[in-house]
Amino acid sequence: MTDPPRQLHAARQLQRLRDLRERKALTALRAAEAEVAAAEQAVVERQRAMERLQSARDQLSQRIVRDCAPQLGKLAAYASATQEDLDDQLERTEYALIDDEDALSEARQKAAVARAAWLRAVSQSGSAQTLVGDARQAVRRARNTRQEREDAPAPVPLF
Repeated sequence: MTDPPRQLHAARQLQRLRDLRERKALTALRAAEAEVAAAEQAVVERQRAMERLQSARDQLSQRIVRDCAPQLGKLAAYASATQEDLDDQLERTEYALIDDEDALSEARQKAAVARAAWLRAVSQSGSAQTLVGDARQAVRRARNTRQEREDAPAPVPLF
């Protein structure tokens, strides 16, 4: 295809396609980054819950030793049940934290893949823009060449 106007048209179509792909990749990247942010927030909240439960467990242990020591016979079953409940909650929260950390890792991997796809799309879009620029120059050169031929004086016969 040596027709410069056709090449320019094809290059423009390619550029539009590449621009659409770039926008789609950027949208996917933003969504993946939002998932990472949400997963990070979930991990932080789960860690806070772990800290609260651990603090509650420590406080219970201290109260049993200090405040409840004289009445330990009466309160032993209650203290034991409360401590077991806190231990259970702490264990469940720990497993949930592990799941949240795994989800964060997956979200980060997905974001990395989305970023790579977006960078590829940006590169391809830039290449298409260069192609359009080259096609425009070819159209200008062809137009200038045609004008030079039309404007050139007719050769004068020598005889």
